[in-house]
Amino acid sequence: MQVLVLLVALLQSDPMGEALKSVDEATLRAHEAYLASDALEGRAAGFPGNEKAVAYIVKQVTSYGLKAAGTEGYLQEFEFRTAGETRKAKNVIAVLEGADPKLKGEFVLLGGHLDHVGRVGQNVSGKLGGSRDGDEIWNGADDNASGTSAVLVVARAFGQGKLRPKRSILFAWWNAEEAGLFGSAWWAAHPTVPIEKVTYCLDLDMVGRNPERPMDVEGTKNAEGDTLERIITAACEAETLKITKYDHSNEAMFRSDGASFLEQGVPATMFFTYWHADYHAVGDHAEKIAYPRLAKISRAALRITLGAADCEPGLRINPDTPLKGRPLGIRGEDIALGDGSGGVKISYVAPEGALGKAGLLTNDIVVGCGSGPLSGARPMADLWRRVQFASSAEQGIEILRGGEKRTLKASWSR
Repeated sequence: MQVLVLLVALLQSDPMGEALKSVDEATLRAHEAYLASDALEGRAAGFPGNEKAVAYIVKQVTSYGLKAAGTEGYLQEFEFRTAGETRKAKNVIAVLEGADPKLKGEFVLLGGHLDHVGRVGQNVSGKLGGSRDGDEIWNGADDNASGTSAVLVVARAFGQGKLRPKRSILFAWWNAEEAGLFGSAWWAAHPTVPIEKVTYCLDLDMVGRNPERPMDVEGTKNAEGDTLERIITAACEAETLKITKYDHSNEAMFRSDGASFLEQGVPATMFFTYWHADYHAVGDHAEKIAYPRLAKISRAALRITLGAADCEPGLRINPDTPLKGRPLGIRGEDIALGDGSGGVKISYVAPEGALGKAGLLTNDIVVGCGSGPLSGARPMADLWRRVQFASSAEQGIEILRGGEKRTLKASWSR
């Protein structure tokens, strides 16, 4: 009898269904009501209202049972300079440990920025339109209490639910984005987990308005192959969420935190429901949020986060992502060289590409670019990053061919 009861319970268990059900409009409304309230004075980084938002998020993630992943508990403090002043702010970072012993040391990151541009009397740039009809607070309900709230409900679904992804999931609420992406850039330069182990980043920024318009999804092809695009497409279709796909970026991605990770060679995607008349204006209020669609967007983010955490092999940068207009035109396998360095064993070279024209061949192993050997952790990502950010359009590419080291000269058009 006990075996039968256990079997029935197992058959009735639906962790995914329960998790999706928990991502509800009522909770999103409650988060928005507080985060976009006058009490938080527009959440400008470096001011008391922003600290209240940080404390609120910490209280929530603590209740979800997620582990702290900052430098001091859930927090990572940093300094930034803006408007001629040096200020301090805090990122909030939490983690759900993965269930697969072999993969839990890798991470998928879901994040959004918690700050906005404050109120009258605060020396913060970005305020548009001035105060209006006695309203002196830029509440930022869409920008970005919407993304902050969405990350919170997804974090709760994982933390309090029974979903157990293979990889670990980082939940991040970045600060000082409005001042210049300072919080995410600080984390990328001072990561609280090894950034080379982060396989994917989904950034939610301004996801609460324009329900009549398809949501922009920027960066569907920023990961190699078609796995990421398939995960995104399936997730949005499951939520009957209309989207417009952009292979790499459109007009918003490099103004938001996903750029901090893409620049480090981490595949990144951005959800964005587009500009509106209340952008950075005092009229960006919580009652204007399209909550039914925000719930759909949040559930799609949950599905994508889980899909990226479970896919094998893990996602990695698409070498043809043209961050600085320099596609690599290659495919290859990351290999370790035993001395802490790494290489990319080439399986395909586009003949018309810069590396193809330089003489790179199938089965060559790229071991260096410009300043020295490639990283042993993520050689392809390191190669891609170095090419994109090199000061010169011509670069020396170190290769091994038949055990012999050679240097090729590759040139990208200016």
